[in-house]
Amino acid sequence: MMPLRELQRRFQAHLLERDDAIIGSVVDAPPLPAADRLGIYGHAYRARLRDALLDTYPTLHRILGDDVFGALGGDFIEAHPSVHRSIRWYGRELAEHLAQVAPYAEQPVLAELARFEWTLSEAFDAADARSLDREALAQIAPSAWAGLRFEFHPSLRRLALHWNTVGIWRAITSDEPPPPPESGAAPVPWLIWRRDLKNYFRSLDPAENAALDAALEGAPFGEICAALSGWLADDEVPMRAATLIGAWTDGGIVTRVADAF
Repeated sequence: MMPLRELQRRFQAHLLERDDAIIGSVVDAPPLPAADRLGIYGHAYRARLRDALLDTYPTLHRILGDDVFGALGGDFIEAHPSVHRSIRWYGRELAEHLAQVAPYAEQPVLAELARFEWTLSEAFDAADARSLDREALAQIAPSAWAGLRFEFHPSLRRLALHWNTVGIWRAITSDEPPPPPESGAAPVPWLIWRRDLKNYFRSLDPAENAALDAALEGAPFGEICAALSGWLADDEVPMRAATLIGAWTDGGIVTRVADAF
């Protein structure tokens, strides 16, 4: 008898590469020949992957329609066999696929929409953590603030979007006509996170984006202020830095404050 490991390897090769080496190990008798029996598994494998893409990219599906999205899914599945134990993580490369493959690459907003939807799903499924509140900040002595470092919620994600992708997404999810795609003069940074089983997102202005860059890199509050100084007058920096820390805390993305010294 063929060892189980080899049987499994051949079965996988048939599903992923359409290799027929396994066909002699499959019962070939009524009511179904061996090829048809294997075909059932091949169809089920690809159907489950298409379902995973539908679950992760519902807005992209609505834009493209059933037929085009179905063709896209079929091409993507052939180009990107599943490499994950959990089907939840299948489809991460769809944005890259859309950016590189015609005719989708001719509409860059499609790839960006896929990136946005994937990031929303990542944020929703990220690990949980308890967020700090304003009261925790109020208990910190003013003299300690310069050395404070901040830790952030595991669900926090950031994107730089060149197109009005979020506006299109919002319109479609609200059953409204989407605006025509428009590219901005410069990419807009976005913040995405989850709180209480709900995703949130908002755009960032350049000053906040610089401050958040510094904070995520582990810079203490004093260096966060220094990052703001490139965008604001010196006398505006302390108040804006404190306001941002408060806003991040109120939004639920700050999970821990530690003294750097």
